[in-house]
Amino acid sequence: MEIVKGVNLHVVQTKKFKTNHITFRFSTPLKRQTLARRALIAQLLETANAKYPNLQVFRQQLAHLYGATLSTKVSTKGKVHVLDIDINFVSDPYSMGEEILVEIFDFLSHILFNPLVSVVQYQQKFFNREKANLLHAISLDMEDSFIYSDYQAKHLFFEDDLLALPSYADLDLVEEENSYTVYQEFQKMIQEDQVDIFVVGDVDAYRIVQLVHQYPLEERQVSLDYFYDQPYTNVVKQKVEQSHNQQSVLQLVYNLDINNQEKSQDFSLLVLNGMFGSFSHSRLFTEVREKEGLSYHIGSFTDRFTKTLQVYAGIDAKDREITLRLIQKQLNDFKRARFSINLLEQTKTLLRNNLILLEDHQKTLVDLFYHQRYCGSQSLETILDELDKISKEDVVALANQIKLQAIYFLEGS
Repeated sequence: MEIVKGVNLHVVQTKKFKTNHITFRFSTPLKRQTLARRALIAQLLETANAKYPNLQVFRQQLAHLYGATLSTKVSTKGKVHVLDIDINFVSDPYSMGEEILVEIFDFLSHILFNPLVSVVQYQQKFFNREKANLLHAISLDMEDSFIYSDYQAKHLFFEDDLLALPSYADLDLVEEENSYTVYQEFQKMIQEDQVDIFVVGDVDAYRIVQLVHQYPLEERQVSLDYFYDQPYTNVVKQKVEQSHNQQSVLQLVYNLDINNQEKSQDFSLLVLNGMFGSFSHSRLFTEVREKEGLSYHIGSFTDRFTKTLQVYAGIDAKDREITLRLIQKQLNDFKRARFSINLLEQTKTLLRNNLILLEDHQKTLVDLFYHQRYCGSQSLETILDELDKISKEDVVALANQIKLQAIYFLEGS
């Protein structure tokens, strides 16, 4: 339902859950100059506002709301930067349903429209503390070999290195920001972002509409392009760095030559990735880790927004070349149809079971509906139906559209 242009309400009425869930999602084109600002906004929103000016009273109010929980998160979906405000609260329409619903929307209104500011910037002490917290969190992440090597592998692969940056930015970008620039970005986010409000649970849809209409959200014009398409090149980029850690990490990034309009390729990719590296029965796990004992941690994942497949492997430095060859052999086996129907069917069964379980999580339902509305995704029912139709030939055809483009190696001491 469109509240005003650029602001949409999605109500999913269900008695399945013991709690109700609300997500306020702000979506905007991914930009280098706003990446850190929005990461900081997310930190500030879940900490304090003018009515609840410190973390203690903020949490006390959540406790007053019958133990409601609130969190924020920034993420990227291809070329779009997303900021979520999530709140979960008790579902009990008999004793306090109307009362708590009104209080929850009042609490959210203070988060969105009553920030803790001084003139035209965030209160300095409050801002400095949250900026320091974010810098510390990023520093800790960069000390993790897998997170750091993933970051470097993406920088190696992407021609537009904005796509390689974490959704919460990096140390340099965060250091550049101040309470004024971040507050101005917050105002722009409220006024100009695409806004999607998701409510999942046992709620009165009409009452939700009434409460949302009380928010001062004005019309906005937003154009979002989610998908990034990097042309294939016959040059494989390589980079080696030294690490003080004992273990080494190998990261491989592949280009997927797929058409966003060909939805059957999405389903083939789900199955191929399951057989290749995302399940414990996958080839990377059984052949590279279990049979050859070359890796203590290995797997693969895909990103349909950037059309990439990525493999990560924690190994000993001396096993770099043999591990690389063995990973490539597994992928080449799929390209040459050297895999069993049993592996295919086992993977489809696991995928089907995992997809059905998605309905047990309210935030996952939010993402499913968002992707259907804006990213061309299918409904869960359609995905399950189409998954059954995937054949060995479909997987082979898809595998032959995968080309290695970047090899990053973090060499342990």
